[in-house]
Amino acid sequence: MKKFRYHPEIEGLKVNEDGSQVLLNESPVEIKIRKSGNNPFKFWIFKGQQIGLARLVMECWNGMPPTPKLSAKHIDGDYKNYHYSNLQWGANGGNSKNPAKLNPTQRAQVLTKIEAGISDSEIAREYGVSRNAIFNLRKKEEK
Repeated sequence: MKKFRYHPEIEGLKVNEDGSQVLLNESPVEIKIRKSGNNPFKFWIFKGQQIGLARLVMECWNGMPPTPKLSAKHIDGDYKNYHYSNLQWGANGGNSKNPAKLNPTQRAQVLTKIEAGISDSEIAREYGVSRNAIFNLRKKEEK
């Protein structure tokens, strides 16, 4: 028997541990699939918003993301494995073949250093990334 957990914000929504069953008020919801490249994207439409299956599993099993901009990422790179133990919160962009340059903790540290007035070049050297990576992070946060 598979275990379910309720969503912390969507009343009546519950998801099992590997995302194979999603129920809203005990009725199955329709999970849609968008075929793009080698890895189809599974999602649910709720109140006109598209919510990825990985995000639903993460929110039910691991809680809401520390910051809303984070996405649910597959740890092992297997995009068919939606088990909650194979998911983690991460910054948008990046994947197993082309990982993000900075993890969420490093991003927060970099943003603090930017606010303190430390130059992009100095921060880039400290984290072993390009100056452009720091510049792009700065611009993304200004939006």
